[in-house]
Amino acid sequence: MSTHVARASRIRGFTMVETLVALFVLAIGVLGVTALHATSLRGGSSSHYRSQAALVAYDLMDRLRANRNAALNGDYNLAAGDDPPTGDGAAPLADDDLAEWFDARLSLLPGGSAVVACAADGVCTVSVIWNDSRADPNAANQQFDFTSEI
Repeated sequence: MSTHVARASRIRGFTMVETLVALFVLAIGVLGVTALHATSLRGGSSSHYRSQAALVAYDLMDRLRANRNAALNGDYNLAAGDDPPTGDGAAPLADDDLAEWFDARLSLLPGGSAVVACAADGVCTVSVIWNDSRADPNAANQQFDFTSEI
């Protein structure tokens, strides 16, 4: 019987310290995966906004091409900080076009604004600016520039 008691005293399970260390290592791993997931979500959101900005800029460039004479006359030009135009439904149609574009397209971006510059030689630049502080708090505003000849 004494040999049986001697064997039982040698059999040990995990100690409390080993269990706590294992839980600590697991918790660090879970926190790392959570941080990686949060970073991935922010990057995905930023990528989505950049894609939206490109589509919004292309849409306005198509509008400039459709109403080329008004664009060349500067009817579509917007400076930084200009208020969105309000359409009146009467000629010229550039203000109606810009008002609809601001309401339907630029509103897809948080804090969206635009700068539009068309030169007499037919080269137009559309700059779309939006607030991307959710993805990168250090770089609050992002800008997408699109230049094309109409």
